[in-house]
Amino acid sequence: MQTPQPPASDALRSPAVAPAVSQSELAPQRATPVFAGVNGWAPAAVWVAAWGLMLALQNTLSLGNLALLMVLASAVASLWLRPAASVWISSVAVGLFNWSFVPPVFTFTVDLRQDVILLVTMLAVSTVVSYLMELKRRAADSEATHQLQTRIAREHVQSQQLRNMLLTSISHDYRTPLTTVMSSASVIAEQAGRASPEQISQLATMILDEAQQLHRMTTNTLQLARLDSQHIDLRFNWESLEEILGTVCMRARRNHPQRQIQTTLPDQLPLLHCDAVLLNQLLDNLVDNALKFSSDAAPVKLSASCDQHALLICVQDHGCGIPDAWKDRVFDIFQRVESDARPGPVDGGMRRGIGVGLAVCRAIAEVHRGSLAITDTVGGGTTVALRLPLPEQPEQPVEQPT
Repeated sequence: MQTPQPPASDALRSPAVAPAVSQSELAPQRATPVFAGVNGWAPAAVWVAAWGLMLALQNTLSLGNLALLMVLASAVASLWLRPAASVWISSVAVGLFNWSFVPPVFTFTVDLRQDVILLVTMLAVSTVVSYLMELKRRAADSEATHQLQTRIAREHVQSQQLRNMLLTSISHDYRTPLTTVMSSASVIAEQAGRASPEQISQLATMILDEAQQLHRMTTNTLQLARLDSQHIDLRFNWESLEEILGTVCMRARRNHPQRQIQTTLPDQLPLLHCDAVLLNQLLDNLVDNALKFSSDAAPVKLSASCDQHALLICVQDHGCGIPDAWKDRVFDIFQRVESDARPGPVDGGMRRGIGVGLAVCRAIAEVHRGSLAITDTVGGGTTVALRLPLPEQPEQPVEQPT
């Protein structure tokens, strides 16, 4: 039974190379020309409304109050108009105001000196407001351009840091297992006749371990790039958590036969609406980390519980632990806890990896609308909890009696 998958969250997006930005994008955005599109209709509507109001109230309000209405219309219209256009329209409006309202009406003659002062003041105020609005508009455009340039510069720095970390990781963490594989294979090829079966078996095991490490790092890196794409194809189906955990445990026991892996599950678990391949990879990474950062004598425990709204899956180890300052940072790409920062003893071999596994885990959890959290295990170690929402369960088919 397949249903549409939820959209991938934007929070998955890992740092990427900053997109190229044209000069036109960096240039301040200028106001739309007068009466062009929506911005042109807005000042026209303001002036029409103002004149309609003045004509309706000319027998009720004084000449000074009518003048205030016109100044208000000029100020509001200047929000969309350039200064020259606003001043020109305001000049025409003052002339029409003189023709329509200043005695003697329907002439451009002004009898009273105070009416001349009123008309000049109206035009001056409209002009000052227009240029003040233009200054404010330019300041806003300049601030927007500065913020855009700052964002582009920050993204460029992040992309450079990401590239440097990637090159560093590849140069060290990929080259180290490759060197081991090449040297072991060289010994087998050169000393095939002289080496004992035990030595050849040991070298072959070493090659297999390093090849599996390379495969794991490559798979995680490619999966992270896939989850970061804009058009990710997820295959969501109703899956049994018992089967998924059973597959993860079987794979871990096959790769680490000397380790003890325990599972604690309730009698009844609801079905999960998930991409089984991705969820398997998430749990594989968590179990692999738990095995890697704990001693062979310490068991790794997988448990699950649920309530009405969510399912909680925990992977618990009794290893060296993670300091509080790193509990969130470890989910960032190419971030690994330094050996001297871990509260417990660390084996030198525990540093293998490029810091991609937990970043992939978080990305997979988020495309499932879930979350990951790290806490300390009682008695020492780390517990990673995966919380997944529980959608409404599908209807089970009713078995017909035979």
